[in-house]
Amino acid sequence: MKLSLLFLAVGFVLVLLQTTLLHLLPLGPFVPDLALVLCVYLGLNHPTVGAVVGSFMLGYSVDVFSSPVLGLNCLAMSLVFLTAYLSSRCIWINSPLLSAPVVFLASWVKGASLMAVWTLFLAMDGLGAGGLKYAFLDALLAAILAPAIFTLLRRGQSYVESKKASMEAA
Repeated sequence: MKLSLLFLAVGFVLVLLQTTLLHLLPLGPFVPDLALVLCVYLGLNHPTVGAVVGSFMLGYSVDVFSSPVLGLNCLAMSLVFLTAYLSSRCIWINSPLLSAPVVFLASWVKGASLMAVWTLFLAMDGLGAGGLKYAFLDALLAAILAPAIFTLLRRGQSYVESKKASMEAA
């Protein structure tokens, strides 16, 4: 339960940073997708029903705070969670540094799903080369930040688990 509260608090902070303060960085329209990194972490390390709901809620909160169309990021984050979960069944990632390629690929899954939905259902033109450039830079930014966020999440998880173990021993 405490671990779920930790992930909920971290998700709230990451979405808050992603939708407000990170827009002040001099990166132009590109903002690191911190919620995606948390979604990949949950998919790799905590494949539970609560993590599925958490990933969906991460996408929904990103939609509420920064997207003109509700539901796009919900779908994308759910697909990212599924991809990370399926990849965790085939590969074992123990180092935070190795999380960067998984986050890079997961960001491409998110970008491809967003482009597909925009193209199929919303009939938007102009998503060709500009969309690919945006998806590449978004994936690169998320992959660069992934090892640091994974390290912080593992330290927080270890702290919560050690506190739980000490309370059970007492």
